[in-house]
Amino acid sequence: MNKEQLIADAARRSGMTQREIRNGLNALIESLVEAFESDTDVAIAGLGTFQIRKRCNVKKYLPEDGKGPMKGVKGGRAMCIIPDRRVIKFNPAPYINREYIEDHSSRLIEQKAEESPKG
Repeated sequence: MNKEQLIADAARRSGMTQREIRNGLNALIESLVEAFESDTDVAIAGLGTFQIRKRCNVKKYLPEDGKGPMKGVKGGRAMCIIPDRRVIKFNPAPYINREYIEDHSSRLIEQKAEESPKG
């Protein structure tokens, strides 16, 4: 589902116009971005929490030739330092996560039952 589909569905459910929903959603997104820029965690009841995490700089060793590492091949390696950065981590609300896990596991069980030979 993309943003326009989300707006259309929300407008249909709420009885509001798509323009009103779009303006509200854009205002919500702007508020979230401002909160993330100021390193503020955001918790939305019924949806989940957005947390700002800081990652320290990391040293990675890469092959000097620029190609990916190959097993059994020895050669020069160059050290690359990945600078400090901030990442946004989302933790869904418990009931959303539980429903998804239960739904996903039941689909896996159904798929395995279909693949197994009957006889």
